[in-house]
Amino acid sequence: ILPRLDSIKSLGVNVIWLMPVFPIGIINTVNSPYCIRNFTEVNSEFGNLENLRTLVREAHKRNMAVILDWVANHTSWDNPWINNKSWYTQDGNGNIIHPAGTNWQDVADLNFDNAAMRLEMIKALKYWVLEANIDGYRCDAADFVPYDFWKQAIDTLRSIPNRKLIMLAEGARVDHFNAGFQMNFGWNF
Repeated sequence: ILPRLDSIKSLGVNVIWLMPVFPIGIINTVNSPYCIRNFTEVNSEFGNLENLRTLVREAHKRNMAVILDWVANHTSWDNPWINNKSWYTQDGNGNIIHPAGTNWQDVADLNFDNAAMRLEMIKALKYWVLEANIDGYRCDAADFVPYDFWKQAIDTLRSIPNRKLIMLAEGARVDHFNAGFQMNFGWNF
């Protein structure tokens, strides 16, 4: 991307949205970047944290923002969080399940009733703002995640001093705007 930044800027681009840059799970894998094995690491296929910092720094020099694709609804089956079983949705037998109503067998559904999981997710969101200087998030499957989590997370992110963050919900719920998102998807456009 670095050698193409001037060309990208010349197209009128002011925000670069990166698909998930995190390591991909290997259990039940379909090699989807939305199957996150670790929320605070860069997939070595894309480089490392310093490479991301360089991209953000160079984009900022050109008055372009960089946002990351964030997957809040689920993790891979080999994410370290899986050791905290209560952080995940479970069936009647206590088995962790994939997201209900989907065929996303490669991922485990997170339990947003668990306060500890929420805090760890928010900590990971803050990590990229503070460590890589990113400018916000495009939040995947935002309609699957409860309003009160988004409100808590976005309020926390907005409390970081001297930051103007871009928050885009991949969803259509009206309450996303009340939670702090500036944009969502116009599915019916």
